[in-house]
Amino acid sequence: MTSRADSALWLKSGRKRPFCLGMGARRLLTLTSALLLAATACSQPPATVAPETTAVHPKKAKEGKNSHADKAADEAKADEGKADDSPQKYTVPFAWESSKAEPLALTRAFLKEAFEDNKTYMEHGPKFFSAFADAELPRATVVTCSDSRVQPQGWDETSENDDYTVRNFGNQLAGDEGSIEYGVEHLNTPLLMIIGHTGCEAVKAASGDTSKLSKPLQAQIKSLQIPRPTQGKNENQAWAEGVVANVHNQVAAALKRYGKRVQSGSLTVVGAVFDFRDDLGQGAGKLIIVDVNGNGEAARMEAFMAAVNDGPDAKGVKKVSKKDLQSPEDVVHSLAQVQGIVTREVSSASNDSPTAGHAH
Repeated sequence: MTSRADSALWLKSGRKRPFCLGMGARRLLTLTSALLLAATACSQPPATVAPETTAVHPKKAKEGKNSHADKAADEAKADEGKADDSPQKYTVPFAWESSKAEPLALTRAFLKEAFEDNKTYMEHGPKFFSAFADAELPRATVVTCSDSRVQPQGWDETSENDDYTVRNFGNQLAGDEGSIEYGVEHLNTPLLMIIGHTGCEAVKAASGDTSKLSKPLQAQIKSLQIPRPTQGKNENQAWAEGVVANVHNQVAAALKRYGKRVQSGSLTVVGAVFDFRDDLGQGAGKLIIVDVNGNGEAARMEAFMAAVNDGPDAKGVKKVSKKDLQSPEDVVHSLAQVQGIVTREVSSASNDSPTAGHAH
């Protein structure tokens, strides 16, 4: 046990006392404060550095008589090129959805089915794909609508390397001349087929008030010349007639461009309507031929279909052996013997059209 004299001697030695409950209140308070500050500093998140940004100061309009005009032009240009105020970086979505109707759920379902269908399609095997792996040899250039209800299997179950397809809003030549030219002149397809469809929204839009449409849509249907429906006519009937009229117009445009090929027999331009609504009354889903090389009369279409389906055995066609039908010219000559099948003279011929058309 330490005596009182020993304690006094220890105090005189000048050594600092360790921390203890009996230490001075001021020193205890100082030590506690230091510990609290240290703990607070450790709990703070690391500082972040914001990327440097360059301040953009709007330019003042030049003084003068053209300053207002320049400002108006700049505003118009800005409005025309205006885009969504979206972030520059996007994420890959992976969260599960709470509803099958959500956009992400619909996207995931489509992609899942696409991968499954692709896996099934791959079961055709290498031999199937090797048949067209190195060469594109389609028999038809098909111009049809982008409508999701219009798909090649509606008229060709084996469209691989057979249908060179160009799709757009309203199955039109305008705007896709290059793609169509590639099929007709570079791939040398003997058939240019233009397929419209009932319920075409492009035709409906073009036959009405287009002022409320966006500028891109207005530009897209600008070339569609659809007659306005007469007052009192059934809406669906007028719509279907507009679809047929558009097909005739597109065939006429094709004849102006490729008339020389048509006259030589190396190309046939066929216009058809894919009627999945049965608006034309011949059965839902039927592909109806409405125009062949500018001819649209019902009797001629029936004769053409008979020649196509029955070949040389069609009524009114002179029988020709298969070995004699080796060139497009021979085929055209055979079809020309069907009553009513003629090649209409192409007016306003283009550089690729004959200067003077004639009928067979």
